[in-house]
Amino acid sequence: MGSHIESLIKKHGLEHVKDDILDGVFSCIAVKPERAEHLPLGASKMGGVPDLPQGEDYPMYKGKPLHFIGQFNLKEIAELNIKTEIPKEGMLYFFYYDDWEDEEIEGVWGEKEQKDGWRVIYYNGDNSALEPRDQGIHTYPQCKINFEVVDRLPFMDFDDDDDFDRYDELSSDLLPNEGTIHQIEGYPHAVQGEVFEECGGYAEKSENEEDWTLLFQVDSDEENLEMMWGDVGMLYFCILTEDLKNRRFEEAWCVMQCH
Repeated sequence: MGSHIESLIKKHGLEHVKDDILDGVFSCIAVKPERAEHLPLGASKMGGVPDLPQGEDYPMYKGKPLHFIGQFNLKEIAELNIKTEIPKEGMLYFFYYDDWEDEEIEGVWGEKEQKDGWRVIYYNGDNSALEPRDQGIHTYPQCKINFEVVDRLPFMDFDDDDDFDRYDELSSDLLPNEGTIHQIEGYPHAVQGEVFEECGGYAEKSENEEDWTLLFQVDSDEENLEMMWGDVGMLYFCILTEDLKNRRFEEAWCVMQCH
């Protein structure tokens, strides 16, 4: 991928900042959804209903069920052989309260008092104990997931506006076939501001990006999942790396940014 990025740097006339751009390249896991009516129990997916362990309470927010975003079978991620603190086995579930038309409950942005407005659940047990859990609420279309290790570029600022525009075009060329950017780990594709700093501020924890891990970035995706976060925004499920190492997924934070 390095040679491809170098060719794009040349194409867009950014050789004079080549070293800065190459220093910013990072690897992450692209999450690519594809509609699928039927999936095996415990398979990685987005949308549909979660396959939760028997006895696991369905997560609620102010008396109302959260919306199921997706689940990862972590063995599928381990097969990618990417260096990560994410467990190599078990299931990881993501939920978020997505009902912005609810007049009784304010939209969930990530403020500390909204902590129950999202949930990350880790289960490391026998998949035979899983069962589909339909709460009778709106569900997104069910999609199977394909995972792929990719190289991406972070947001970068430049003193020269032309350099900024050329870098933006380069970044788009790097993702020619991706209309959405669902992602595990790496740097968040920020819509408004520094995501890790925002998480740290809301959680009243470290605001140093080096202390955080991006668990799951969920893009607006009307085509595959009928998901829309505000005005074409994104959800970011983040966790302090120390909490990730100690499997404290209940400490994960979620912020929503939109245009």
